[in-house]
Amino acid sequence: MVSRSNTGLRPAGPTRGNAVTLLAAAVAPALCAALYAAGVASGLMPMAASLALALLLFGAVQAPGRWAVACFALAGVVLLALAAGLIPGLSRLPVGGVSINTPKALAGLAALAMFPSFWSWNRRCTFIAVVCLVAVPLLAVVVGFVRWTPVAGSALLAFALTNAFTVVGEEWFFRHWVQRPLARWGIGVSVVGSTLLFGLVHLGGGLTFAALAAVAGLAYAGVYAASGGSIWAAVALHWGLNLLRIALFGL
Repeated sequence: MVSRSNTGLRPAGPTRGNAVTLLAAAVAPALCAALYAAGVASGLMPMAASLALALLLFGAVQAPGRWAVACFALAGVVLLALAAGLIPGLSRLPVGGVSINTPKALAGLAALAMFPSFWSWNRRCTFIAVVCLVAVPLLAVVVGFVRWTPVAGSALLAFALTNAFTVVGEEWFFRHWVQRPLARWGIGVSVVGSTLLFGLVHLGGGLTFAALAAVAGLAYAGVYAASGGSIWAAVALHWGLNLLRIALFGL
């Protein structure tokens, strides 16, 4: 999960040469340039943030000791700023009646390029996923947060394609930058800590939405831990719950 060195907690990452790591880091500014070309990025801030993210991600993998930890932490700050929409000059990219959250897509794909994960799933993951896919929608209905409003297949497909970018961005941040480092204090701390933060960042949708998000976040964290650290397992459950929500209750 994570490793300790004599300089402190160092983020785990792939063993790569400088050239390959540099190419992975370049994903952020390359994607940002594509967003400028698509007309959904403007001004200096998106590219400035992308370049800063590229340098920090590179440092998180290649810098020695505490410098790597500092770069890793600061990269998380930039990722969070992007995901929270705090970087001006980035707008959503319309796709088939819905849209891609471009800041989250940029953040998630940049993190994925630098810190790829593996696929793992087992019976414990299945149990957690089933409980989540039943309990969260049921709770949402019981508290009156949603009502039965199924959507057409084309709308569901468009949402599935665009939401994948959002889910990758959120899960790479919460699992790799929050839950993984917290694991040094035990699985309980890592699961609870990441769950609470996941709920807090959804407070913009109201207390009920934040509480439901926290319940879902507990399942995502549980699947990540049960799978042995597969971010893709958490992505699969997160994406699946979002699709189920849209299929049953509408956009």
